[in-house]
Amino acid sequence: MSLTLIAITLLVSSSAIAGGFQLSVETPSPSSDQAKDAVLVARTYGCHQPADSNISASAEGLVSGKRQSIPLELRPIGSGVYAIKQQWPSEGTWVLTITGPYNSISVLVELGPNGQVIPGTRLEEDSLKGVHAKAVRRQWIASEIDTALRNAAGITSETSSESKDGLSFGPFAWLLGGLAASVLAVGLVLHARRGHTSSEIAS
Repeated sequence: MSLTLIAITLLVSSSAIAGGFQLSVETPSPSSDQAKDAVLVARTYGCHQPADSNISASAEGLVSGKRQSIPLELRPIGSGVYAIKQQWPSEGTWVLTITGPYNSISVLVELGPNGQVIPGTRLEEDSLKGVHAKAVRRQWIASEIDTALRNAAGITSETSSESKDGLSFGPFAWLLGGLAASVLAVGLVLHARRGHTSSEIAS
């Protein structure tokens, strides 16, 4: 077999494996001893040896306006099943990303206040949309994560343009507008008086 044919075979095999790989996430059952102290459980599918699936996870945060990224430890609690503890601070706004091998699929999990996993969070196998979780057939890019964080923090393009360094310029705009209107009104009154005086002198 030629080197070219071997390379093509490996490429096709890798693509097939990546395309068939699936991830699901769920909040752990309170009665689960294996998932004790875990806030989320991730499961792998579509792999002949789930334990060798080699998935990765990270916590992506926005704390005091600064981006943070924390690699997460995944604790195996079964064949292809992993428990995730809270390994990120409660301050700021956070989301989680869990990515399969070859960047075949990546899950983004929305978190609630204090960085807590929202009860009922769930994404089913072979699904791209779940409850407080969604997936893409690739790796999430930085701009998408930033958007998710800003949405979670309630930061929009409108509020960003109206404020800078934490100060809102709305009241200042109204004040300047009022002053400008007052100056214009005074100017018109003075101009009218001057015109009236000039007409009396001329007569």
